[in-house]
Amino acid sequence: MKFEELQFSWQVLQWAVLSAIGIYSWIVGRQSASNRELLELRTRLASIEAQVAQMPTQRQVSILLEKLSSTEASITGMNNQISGMASRLETINNYLLNTK
Repeated sequence: MKFEELQFSWQVLQWAVLSAIGIYSWIVGRQSASNRELLELRTRLASIEAQVAQMPTQRQVSILLEKLSSTEASITGMNNQISGMASRLETINNYLLNTK
């Protein structure tokens, strides 16, 4: 074996090793990017789960609607009473203005 052949052999070996290192670093880089994306998705999912956990249930919403309906009925009743009171006050006011 001559020295030139040995040198060529080292160049091929060096090229093969550098290629293997390059491929390995490319694969590791892709995995770390995938891991970062997965971590980001897990963080987003945890945030969404926390927000959903604080949302009212269907039962709570139906109870709230019942209470709103009850409150609306009460306000309507008060409005009717105030209207009647206003007409009586108008009558009293007219009487007082006319008798002066």
